[in-house]
Amino acid sequence: MSFSSFFAGLSGLQANSDRLSVIGNNLANVNTVGFKASRVTFQDIFSSEGASFNGAGNPLQVGRGTQVGGIDSVFSQGSLQSTNVLTDMSIQGDGFFVLRDPSGELSYSRAGNFSFDADGFMTAPSGQILQGFTVPDANGNIPVSGAANDIQIPTGLTASPRATESFNGFINLNAVAQVDDPATLTTEAAEVFSTSVNVYDSLGTRHTVTLNFTPVDTTVPADGALDEWTYEVTVPGEDVSGGTAGTPTVIGTGTIDFDANGQLSTPSNNIALNFPAWSNGASAQTIDWELFDANGGGILTGFAGPSSLSSSNQDGFGVGLLRTLTIDADGLISGLFTNGSSVELARVVLGTFNNTNGLLRDGANGFLETSNAGLATIGAPNSGGRGVVTANTLELSNVDITKEFTNLIISQRGYQANSRIITTTDEITQEALTLKR
Repeated sequence: MSFSSFFAGLSGLQANSDRLSVIGNNLANVNTVGFKASRVTFQDIFSSEGASFNGAGNPLQVGRGTQVGGIDSVFSQGSLQSTNVLTDMSIQGDGFFVLRDPSGELSYSRAGNFSFDADGFMTAPSGQILQGFTVPDANGNIPVSGAANDIQIPTGLTASPRATESFNGFINLNAVAQVDDPATLTTEAAEVFSTSVNVYDSLGTRHTVTLNFTPVDTTVPADGALDEWTYEVTVPGEDVSGGTAGTPTVIGTGTIDFDANGQLSTPSNNIALNFPAWSNGASAQTIDWELFDANGGGILTGFAGPSSLSSSNQDGFGVGLLRTLTIDADGLISGLFTNGSSVELARVVLGTFNNTNGLLRDGANGFLETSNAGLATIGAPNSGGRGVVTANTLELSNVDITKEFTNLIISQRGYQANSRIITTTDEITQEALTLKR
């Protein structure tokens, strides 16, 4: 009598026990961020030794049970949950976040629940540091290739100031403004219009530039009618090197003429204003006073109506403090600063593998590279099939509870059936032992 049925049943118990362990692990991680479920596949065991053949020549083989043929990870996409947490990220696609531990070893994870540590490094809950491209190019932009480094965004990060290069103002100068009194030739009666704009020097200090417009009667002899406007550009004397406190320093003067339709005719080009060195140590600078829009139309007008400034703009700004971060689908992390500027700070990298099932779980919600998985191909998101990054969301576990409970029932029945094989074989063996009686 053969006792192979004992071992066949035992192998079934062991295989189904392993499957129950995997199912239990899946269910235990149903709420683990970025967790990928595992599945167990069985394969049969048989011995071909001593196999015989029937009259048709077909082999007669007795199986020896079953064994675990594979425990594979299921890398299907998990659902995304909106979190509104600034540093949370998820991946839609096949990529993995690349993490570095203190020893320099890299691991790969789908869990994007990151946060900043005391030194400003973007880290996973395990303490591993998120990797990305961090060195800007000559234009200050973060590239989409190169060597990956630790992503670090220090607290109190500032954006450098930018000196003003141009300003403009949408100004209307009253076509019927009162000029100086022809009898006295004084400007006391003239409707002088003054307005101001702010500009920034190379150190980020803001200065007030005053634009003074005076209506002038150029007819000889004077007839009291407005013929043209004169302008004078000044800054406070105490702001510039060599200036006198309390006395405005004149930066530029000239005349302005409008045609019969109130459109600017003179000057015909923008005005370059040369500012001397500033008293705070900032260097001298030239600022263009833009008088025309992108289509060549004058933004100074001479219509009948109150002289006024409707809006103004300039392209400089002072030093800025980091206000918040944004992360786009390409993994680009940008800082928005209090001075209104946006600066590219880093770009998250993703890794992909030829054989994801060859990865080794590291026990910290990540995977380790193995020779069977192949070398990681690391690059920018939204390229090379790595998927895209979605900010302020997390990828949930892809464990299907309904499926796992179904597998749990099947495995339980399989375990029970194999236990019956052992008890039945034991009973048959007992019968064999009583044959002599």
